[in-house]
Amino acid sequence: MTTFDDYIVFVDESVDHSLTSIDQSYPIFVLAFCLFEKKHYAEEVTPAALKLKFKFKFKFKYFGHAQVILHENDIRKARGVFNILQNANVRSVFMDDLNILVEL
Repeated sequence: MTTFDDYIVFVDESVDHSLTSIDQSYPIFVLAFCLFEKKHYAEEVTPAALKLKFKFKFKFKYFGHAQVILHENDIRKARGVFNILQNANVRSVFMDDLNILVEL
């Protein structure tokens, strides 16, 4: 029988994708990892992420579905489904909810 590790890892990068002309307004490369104990991920993190999408008794607070990918660039630039964040009041509440999720 196959055995699996007790942890799950997620990796993402943030980078100016041009190797020939660096964007001087974003001249960085970031590589980030999140390492979770599987039990904590399943019992705490995943439900909290779903609650962010399903906020308030399974009524969608921000989006019309739960398939939204929380992509930093889209959130920061308030584009795509995150265009709702152009409203300062919505952005403030959303960022508070997102910060609660990240603190887990």
